[in-house]
Amino acid sequence: MSGRIKLLDWAEFPESFSKWKLNPTGAHLETTELSPGVYALISSIPGVDNAGFVVGERGVLVIDAHISVPMAKQIIERVREVTDKPIRYLVNSNYHADHTFGNCAFPAETLVVQHRRTAELVPYFEEERAFMMPCVDDDPAIFEGVTLRTPDIVFDNYIRFDLGGRVVECHYFGPANTPGDTITYVPEAKAAWTGNVTGGIFGLALETDAPTYMETLARFVRTLDVETLVPAHMPMVGAEYLGKYLLYFSEVTEGVRKAIGDGCSLEETLERVVQSETFSLPPEDPRAAVMTGRHQYNVRRTYLALKGE
Repeated sequence: MSGRIKLLDWAEFPESFSKWKLNPTGAHLETTELSPGVYALISSIPGVDNAGFVVGERGVLVIDAHISVPMAKQIIERVREVTDKPIRYLVNSNYHADHTFGNCAFPAETLVVQHRRTAELVPYFEEERAFMMPCVDDDPAIFEGVTLRTPDIVFDNYIRFDLGGRVVECHYFGPANTPGDTITYVPEAKAAWTGNVTGGIFGLALETDAPTYMETLARFVRTLDVETLVPAHMPMVGAEYLGKYLLYFSEVTEGVRKAIGDGCSLEETLERVVQSETFSLPPEDPRAAVMTGRHQYNVRRTYLALKGE
């Protein structure tokens, strides 16, 4: 492939960053009805991906395909417990394996939907498999039977699907966690599947920076009337979390800009721009070190972006 895009590499992550725990072994997806015909699929193992599906008169739209063939088949099983209507569409929230590697298990007639930036990155299948291996305990059996399946429908900023009496919208408000983050929204349920854009006490600017993430969130808030957020890796929450995320990334942006203005080095900025009390966990909380590492990652990304490095 010519003009290859540089993907994420664990060797370039700081030591304080904890790898995700995405091994789905033993995970059960629990079906939760959000409104008539609108379902969230919530993983029994914290951190392992959630998903969802929407049923209309003419068919079904699924949100995210999970990380493996067995988990994708489990999504299909959950759908079949509700309806025998055809699965017409499958939306991937981003390009990472835990959202796309299950694509290959869906019927051939199911149309895979991706944002254009996601579609550009999905073909880097072997690189993504290698990147995700540490996140599944270096167990190659997790990816057994997985093959690359690219999109049938690619969109830029917005696409709408009429399933028959029920509409689903896919929005792209800009990059946040990944270059192609897609928000899947069901207006009648006021529910949005956010992929990796929300989840936890603050977001992770994995491939962006704080001001970019903040701008994307602001467009999200201005555009959609949301009551329920379904993140990929955390429990469902209310829309008030969007305001909390905006506050967090505003704090990081302002802190880093001031540090740069004062001539601080990256190391000095990391020491200076610490989590505020609002976004900190008690030291005895086992998640505290993980979140501190992710905060430092956000500060690092933002410092390098604002310095043009």
